[in-house]
Order: sequence, then C-alpha cells, then structure tokens
Amino acid sequence: MRRRLPGGLNTTRQLAAVIAGFVIVILFMESGGLATWAERLEIGPMRTAAVRMTSAWRYVARPLGIEHLREAAIANLQKVGWSDDPGIGADTVTGPVVPHAALEKLGSKTNPKPPLVASVPRDSTLVPLPPLPVGRPRVIVLAGDSMMTVGISAVLLRETANRKDLQLVKAFHSGTGLARPEVFNWMTQYPAMLQSAHPDIVFVAIGGNDGQGFVENGQVLKFGTDKWIEVYRQRLSDFLDMLLAEGARVVWIGLPPMKHEGFNQKIEEINRIAYTEVRARPQVSWFNSTPYIGDAAGNFREFFTSPEGKIVRIRAADGIHLSDKGAALLTSELMRWIDAQPTRGSLQ
Repeated sequence: MRRRLPGGLNTTRQLAAVIAGFVIVILFMESGGLATWAERLEIGPMRTAAVRMTSAWRYVARPLGIEHLREAAIANLQKVGWSDDPGIGADTVTGPVVPHAALEKLGSKTNPKPPLVASVPRDSTLVPLPPLPVGRPRVIVLAGDSMMTVGISAVLLRETANRKDLQLVKAFHSGTGLARPEVFNWMTQYPAMLQSAHPDIVFVAIGGNDGQGFVENGQVLKFGTDKWIEVYRQRLSDFLDMLLAEGARVVWIGLPPMKHEGFNQKIEEINRIAYTEVRARPQVSWFNSTPYIGDAAGNFREFFTSPEGKIVRIRAADGIHLSDKGAALLTSELMRWIDAQPTRGSLQ
C-alpha cells in the first residue's frame, strides 16, 4: 500500500513539483529584490555577473505583474506600521524628491580640506543643548543604515514611547550607505524620510556597508586609495551638511570595533574619515561607541558582565551589529545627555 503524504500528496514527485513551483513563484515575486541585491554587491566580477543574471530574470518576470502586486502589498503594510524600517519602499520612489527649503542652500565646497586625523579619540564630547522650546516636543531623528536600525533605534523608540516631550522620527534604511548613491541616494531619500519634521537633534549611525570600492565618473575606485578617500569624504561631507541644514545638533555615533580583523580595519578607516569631517563642524558631536562596546583595549567584545554579575550578549551573532543590551549601553548615555544639563568635566 502506497503511503500518502500530508495534504493529499501521495508521491515524492508531486511534493517536489509543489516545492519547485513555490520556489519559482518566490523568484518571480522577488525579481526586483534580487536585482537590488546584485546592484549592492561590491564592484567586481561577481557583481557584474550577478547584475547580468538578475536583470535578465527581472526582464522576464516584469510583464507578469507579480512584482507590482508585491510592491503594492508592502506599501499597504507600510501604511499600517508593519515595518520598522521607514526606508522600505524608498527605492521605488519616482519623480523628483523636494528637499526642505534650507537644503537648497547647499552648494559644492571649494575650500581645501584639512588632512585626515591619524586616529579617533576615545572620548566623546556632546555639544550642550539649548532649552527645550516651550509648547512642543524636542524632535529627534534617528538616521543611518542597519547600525541604527538594529539595536539603537529599537531601544530608543522603546525607551521614549511614553515621553510627550520627545518626538522620534525614523529615517533609517538597512543595507545602505554613502559609498553607493546609485543604489540608495541619501541626499534625496533623507528629505523624503523627514517629510514635514524639523529636527532639533539627529542621531546618525552609518558606514557599515561602505568598506567597498565604487565607480566614480566611469572609473573603478578601490577602497582605501587616495582617490576613493577623496570622493567618499566629499559624499560624507555633503551628507553632514544636509543633516545640519535646518539647524539641528547632530550626534555622529562612531562605528564599534568589529569581530573580523579585515572588516574591522575598513571600519577604522571609515571612522577616521568621518571623525575628520565631524570635528570641522561645531554643531556636530562625535560619540565614540568603543568605550562602551569594546574591551579595555578597544577591541571587539561579544559579552559584557553586568554589575549584577550576569553575562550579557552585547553584539549580534554576525559580529557586526549590536544586540539590544549592547545598544542600551550607548542609549543610556545619549538619554542622560538629553535629560540632564551638562556639567563641566562630564560627558557634554
């Protein structure tokens, strides 16, 4: 007697056909996502091959209209707050994005830039805040890539959920950065995320995806070369100026030490470039995450011993992102800065 499988499937062949059909449907639905994934790969032979294959697949899938059904479903879920990443769907924005009026004042910089700093200091000095305006909450924007999305934003949103004096605005998008504006352009997407908000403070954590080469004016620039640094630094500078355009105080959260040495070296270089630009702007403060997240020598630390003697995981299993417990080590200091009048000699 032949054994029947659950759901009325009585042969292995039928089960395999159903699974294959399911996979094909998923591939059709995710044709746009696969193409976006390929575009975000680091410049090189693998990306070239992946872009060619996924573009061909998207060309085949697009006439069926399945991708549009998926995009419509995600857009509807966004309206009811399904996603915690406000950047989802931003890749499909069409037409010009109208920036705030103050952003129109931004122009190209011709002044020579100071040399890069040799290293990033371990201390953090946050610019004192003006008194909270009477009659309205202090508006705080959470900006950045997955370094903001994972951990930091979740903890801050949870801790301030019942605070009437604070209004938090989501302006983060995982899988993005400043190195690849052709994939996700923060100079246009950030104003769209901001909408009508006028921030008093911007917390930004970004750069974890930027340790890669990119193309500039048809030329492939390898990560860390002089030309790469020049171009990336200008993009970072423009981004900072945009964050400052309406008079907000910006707190740049430096990237923490990473588990894998090669990746950590790239992150150190990105931090060095970011700090050089931050220190040139009085309205921007550098917040070094390493003293809170790293070990005594400033290296990667996965676990932390709490004052109660408990072993707590402070980094995600990928060795990159922060756990909620790890993020709380940073956010507690940031909330203390917001709530308390700074005193001389303390974290200001």
